Amino acid sequence: MSSLFDPQTPVESHHPGHPRFVQVGERIHDSVFVIDADTTGIDVDVDIEHGGRDNLAPRLTELSVDPDNYDPEEFEWSVVSTPADSDGDVLSFATDDTEIPRYDAGYDHAAEFEADVPGEYVLGLDAPDGHHELTLYAFPKGTDAPLPRIELDGEYDADAREFRIESNATLAPSSDAEPEDIRVEFLADDRDALSTENIEIGADARTATVPVDALAGEPARVHAAAFDGQAASAQDSIELDPAGDVHLPNRPPEWIDDAVMYQIFPRSWAGERGATTFETLIEGDEETGARGVEYLDELGVDVLWVTPVVPATSVQMDLPPGGPHGYSTLDYLGIAEDLVPEGYDDPVEAYADFVEACNDHGIAVLFDLVINHAGRWIDQFVDTIAEGDQSVEAGDSATVEAWNEDSKYFDWWDRVDVPRYDEDGTQIEAAPRATGFADLQWMPNINYENLAMREYILAVADFWSGEVGVDGFRCDVAYGVPHSFWKELREVVRANNSDFIMLDETLPTDPKFSENEFDMHYDSYGFTYTVQNILEDGDGLTENQQEMSDQYEFPEDPGNPDQLVEDILTRRDHGIPDHSRVINAVENHDEQRLLNRTAVDLADPDHDAVTDEEWEAAAKGQRAAFAACVTLPGVPMLYYGQERQISRYGEGRVTDPDDHRGRNDDGSVIAHADVRPGGRQRAFMNWDEYDEAHLEFYRALIDLYHDLDVLGPDADVRLQSTDENVNAVAFTREAGEAADVSGPRSVLVVVNFESEPVRMDLPESVDTENLVAIDDTTADGQTVSVDTVGVFEISE
Repeated sequence: MSSLFDPQTPVESHHPGHPRFVQVGERIHDSVFVIDADTTGIDVDVDIEHGGRDNLAPRLTELSVDPDNYDPEEFEWSVVSTPADSDGDVLSFATDDTEIPRYDAGYDHAAEFEADVPGEYVLGLDAPDGHHELTLYAFPKGTDAPLPRIELDGEYDADAREFRIESNATLAPSSDAEPEDIRVEFLADDRDALSTENIEIGADARTATVPVDALAGEPARVHAAAFDGQAASAQDSIELDPAGDVHLPNRPPEWIDDAVMYQIFPRSWAGERGATTFETLIEGDEETGARGVEYLDELGVDVLWVTPVVPATSVQMDLPPGGPHGYSTLDYLGIAEDLVPEGYDDPVEAYADFVEACNDHGIAVLFDLVINHAGRWIDQFVDTIAEGDQSVEAGDSATVEAWNEDSKYFDWWDRVDVPRYDEDGTQIEAAPRATGFADLQWMPNINYENLAMREYILAVADFWSGEVGVDGFRCDVAYGVPHSFWKELREVVRANNSDFIMLDETLPTDPKFSENEFDMHYDSYGFTYTVQNILEDGDGLTENQQEMSDQYEFPEDPGNPDQLVEDILTRRDHGIPDHSRVINAVENHDEQRLLNRTAVDLADPDHDAVTDEEWEAAAKGQRAAFAACVTLPGVPMLYYGQERQISRYGEGRVTDPDDHRGRNDDGSVIAHADVRPGGRQRAFMNWDEYDEAHLEFYRALIDLYHDLDVLGPDADVRLQSTDENVNAVAFTREAGEAADVSGPRSVLVVVNFESEPVRMDLPESVDTENLVAIDDTTADGQTVSVDTVGVFEISE
């Protein structure tokens, strides 16, 4: 199939895209490092940057899976105009921001920008199709204050022959600014006939009108951001059609609002090593007892995220350190042979049949797109090596005596102008050596300043979203890829499928990724880690939280269940737009299993030593955590086996005493290793032995989520008081004034993390019947005893 692929693209010119909003001092720049920097042997200290990478780049009008590099003279940036007080020095290219010099091929196709004073800037781009101009608006220098939010909406007034745009600008809940401090800046899209001068701002500085005649008979886009005197909001967009229609392109597809997500680590699904194929995932496997897509349908799954299925370095290794995870791509347009059933000449067809089978069951499929980095032995990287040991066994000690700087792919990879050294001081890679994910050699980072590489990756996105027809992308290490590229990629996939969904991995959640980029976001720091703290009775931070505590403000009492609701509300303080969807998950392939970490000593694991009573107490806590996923605002997600107590009944990947993965040199277990003795986060699925009551609890909660609109992402949430000595949380959900609501409009929810039932006195307005029928709830008048979770209707 891939050999016949003819990439398509909706981009009609090289114009660099929609206008941008920044604050003075906020740089648009593409930092050379994403997560970590190997400074061995060069005696420097490097500040690590987690996210925020960006640049300004030409759009590409044609896509190819093997493009030639663009000539340096093909694109030239300039400064057209600046505010009167600006010194004009706002444009730059490949700037250094660490003590390790970055490698610069000198194309200067991707620009960087930093406003020096507030106001409007216009940059020029001379391209093969002519001159283009890009507007950037700079608000005054900001503070660390919580961010305001906007959510554009509009309507057409036929009598007045004008569009009226509402910004719905809102202060953050904890902001100390005044509502009247908010002002909204509106900009026309430089690509359209509409000009900003034709947008009339209302007296309240938060609304706008646009005469239909100003559109000159063509659709037009308006972009806006709010500023409250301290901080600026994320940007939003609206499309105006001369026929009078209004569109909101920066919104998730509506189908996600009633969806439950499920994640699979595919090579563990059959329950045995090497037994999973797409046939297993579709039909199941009688020999291993595995079930297929019907199992997911019965469970109530609506969206399936499968970790990478492309050919990858880790899949080729006998004992890959993190298991056969696939996050080291060797072929972006292929499917790994080990997952392909017999009878297929084209591996991609096997995957396409899997997607079709899921869709037939009403399940959307997310393709795990890994474009921050690739695998070292991908052809385009190998071609850049002139001399060196490149055997797979070399791993992170692969040597490069000389690079092939004549390779067309040389500048496709992010590089620094220093060698790489081994721990003993031996040079193992010549300069300019490639950086990598966490600066690992076997996962080289992609250079998004190179337009040919951008063209290639866009063609890849077009292939999977259009030719194959997946329903969305889960984007690995999204915070390592420039914002400008995500904006381009979104245009491509939405042109193929207007309901295509984009899920980012950003740590922590960042509202910038909501600006015409992503529909759904991780919330590890504001949900996953909070649940871990509650169930571990923690009065301190988890290991992951401690690593990020210098970049993210964590609560003073992370083990308090009330913090779950506070974290949901804090999303608004962080500027996450109300229309963005956020994942509620307690574990994934990168996190230790919740049941494992609450029942087992991870550093000295002995699953057999855990008593049945201890397992059941931990499993009850896990059920409460999932109840929070379902009943709090967000999109609930399960990681495979969570519903079957895989930590108790499943088998980990380290089963041989000679398998030293996840151990220190002295034999001790590395508790945070992805694959290790006693580890379960990538374990084999337990099909034969499981707890049916535990599984039925998950089914019942998912059914309730589908039945009650009041549990959906848009329904309001308010924290209710509980006994401070009880490890439980109570809150209300309100569906608002929507015309059609399935089930009650208001409910009181109680989630109990205690091992024993908790008693609560309900107000007279609350019905004592628990809508979670499977929970063992009793009532004595208005006093109820809730075992794990209670959902009670509130009378209107």
